[in-house]
Amino acid sequence: MKKLSTIKVLAFLFLMLPLAAFASAKPQRVSPASVGIAPKQLELLYDSLLASTETELHHLIVMVDGKVAGELHPAPFKAEHRHTLYSVSKTFVAAAVGLAVDDGKLSVEDELTKFFPKYASTIAGVKIKDMLTMRSGFKTEGGMRNTQQDWVDYYLSRPLFAQPGTRYSYDSIETYLLSAVVQQVMGKDVLQLLKERVFDPMGINDVEWELCPKGIVTGGWGIYMSAMSQAMFGQLLLNKGQWEGKQLISSEWIDEMMTVRVVRDANDYGYQIWLCEYPGAWRADGAFGQYIIVVPQKNMVVVLNQCSRSKGWPERGNIWNTVVKHCLNCAIETTPAALESLEKYEASASLPLLEGNEYNDLSKKYNGKKIKLGKNKLGWKSVAFAFDKEKVVLNVVEEDGSKSAIELGYKQWLTSQLGGYPNYSIGAQARFSGITGPFYTGSCYAWNEDNTLSAKIHYVNWVTSIRLDVKFGDKVEITVNQNFPSKPFVIVGE
Repeated sequence: MKKLSTIKVLAFLFLMLPLAAFASAKPQRVSPASVGIAPKQLELLYDSLLASTETELHHLIVMVDGKVAGELHPAPFKAEHRHTLYSVSKTFVAAAVGLAVDDGKLSVEDELTKFFPKYASTIAGVKIKDMLTMRSGFKTEGGMRNTQQDWVDYYLSRPLFAQPGTRYSYDSIETYLLSAVVQQVMGKDVLQLLKERVFDPMGINDVEWELCPKGIVTGGWGIYMSAMSQAMFGQLLLNKGQWEGKQLISSEWIDEMMTVRVVRDANDYGYQIWLCEYPGAWRADGAFGQYIIVVPQKNMVVVLNQCSRSKGWPERGNIWNTVVKHCLNCAIETTPAALESLEKYEASASLPLLEGNEYNDLSKKYNGKKIKLGKNKLGWKSVAFAFDKEKVVLNVVEEDGSKSAIELGYKQWLTSQLGGYPNYSIGAQARFSGITGPFYTGSCYAWNEDNTLSAKIHYVNWVTSIRLDVKFGDKVEITVNQNFPSKPFVIVGE
């Protein structure tokens, strides 16, 4: 056998180092029984989420003792897909504020006028701690992000609505302003800071964040990362800022974050993080049911990404009732059959496919026909359907000229790469800035008895999905249902 030279061996090891470091940083997958959860309890949780008509489950991770006990990514979603997290982003901003406090560059007692003296006449008395707890006194006006280019100037030029520190009013722009402050005092934006001090040391390398028109991290929304990276961040919070023996964020700051500052019944608030309904647990919480839940008494982290219309109460309750309160935090007995059942469940789970017929005679008449659309919320200029025996291809041309060929499977999900951007519930100026893509869809179709073609399109590395019901005739009518709460609308084409 020919021996490798020392240089070649060293070169090979050098190349493998980043891969080894990446692999070692990821939490280990273990039998749930080894950390005190019966496999059946995880299946009950999976059942409850997949059966709900109020949500579309995208990703779920259950970790105990820093190890992954359960993980579900129902088709067409995959573990590697990243997800936009809406207001979960706020908890990451609070962590960045903590780094600035740890470095002595910022104090929660600092007044906002220190960083924006131009607006001293309108923001006097507002402190960093007021903004961390949503008690700044600013009048909420989230809609301005859809129309304004300079968010700082527009927001800080207005008079206060209430005395700082006295009135709670949830406002994503306050977190945006915290992002701007951190960027000013640290000389780098929130994402750069967290990458250098938190994400890189943890081996988290899949994070992006949306930017405002001025290039500041949006802060209150827009962070974009995988479920596993979210789970690792949750574990960092559970570990009070420590990761593999290194103190990345001071334990004192984590305690500060997870101290009740605003009493709001079952939704008490700390520094950009919520107290859960169950004892001692905290959660980063984003629109449509994005959660990083930290349960210290069970040494547990639960990540849930979905598009929920229920405001989250049922899903969080299911997590508590099926898994959290049944976790014994010690090894328990189980059977090979129970573990095999769980493994098969996780491997085969799928969101519902459309029911109906595979073929329809109308496909011959409309095969390849370009259908021009009236102005619509999807931003689609025209569509054309290509029909064959294996799939339907929806060819979309958007108003900005982007083109996508979205493959729709019959009784299966087909994946396609978008030429443009996903459908999105946020209309902020510069949205998607800072997010590189590409974006993908997982889609299926079926013909209905009334000759309507239905298509379900999941934007699998985002959050949204749409259902199209296409009625062909002298004019084509496309009824659109979005998975986030909104009314259906009709697009007319010809």
